[in-house]
Amino acid sequence: MTVFITSIGAINAGEEMRITFELRSDGGENVQRESFIISSRKYLVMGIEKGECSADFYETVSREAEVWSAVKRGVALLSYGACSEKALRMKLSTKGFDKEIAAEAVLEISSMGVMDAERDALVEAQKCVAKLWGKRRITAELFSKGYSSEAVGFAMRALEESGVDYAENCRKLMLKRRVRITDDLREKQKIFAAVSRYGYSASEIKEAYISLKYK
Repeated sequence: MTVFITSIGAINAGEEMRITFELRSDGGENVQRESFIISSRKYLVMGIEKGECSADFYETVSREAEVWSAVKRGVALLSYGACSEKALRMKLSTKGFDKEIAAEAVLEISSMGVMDAERDALVEAQKCVAKLWGKRRITAELFSKGYSSEAVGFAMRALEESGVDYAENCRKLMLKRRVRITDDLREKQKIFAAVSRYGYSASEIKEAYISLKYK
């Protein structure tokens, strides 16, 4: 089999390149044409030119087209909301992309500056604060979404530096849940247990409870 690149053309305002191949049988009786779309940046790096090429080069371009397709899908997914690299890889896999292709695409997206793990983790953490969650639950949520220890640490420090008052948020949560102030020890224990599931510490819950009791 002989492989030729017969056509190269820019599309989408030059952001992408369409590469067309002809695969000819040794006798020249059968001719198969196939086109692939890759990023213009990758096209320049690969130095693609018209003319005869190897079957291996054809396979390389084919793979790059798969990666580029995954990159575009990944960027589209991010438009719906930030997520970690791990979560994005999983989403791409569920969309039918091979795991290796998905992993390579996420690396490409990250190099494009579309993803910022620390920034994205902070955005997710701020959403958790809006839900009146405590530090423990926020931290657990970020880890469950696949953010690294470094990104989680950055987000939690940023919340602290921004002046998030967890005891006050705990008080707001109690008001929202219409917690009934009582001196009954067993009832208080039930209340503390229920509120602690939102990630608040015992001291934060106690401070919030006292604030409600004497306000």
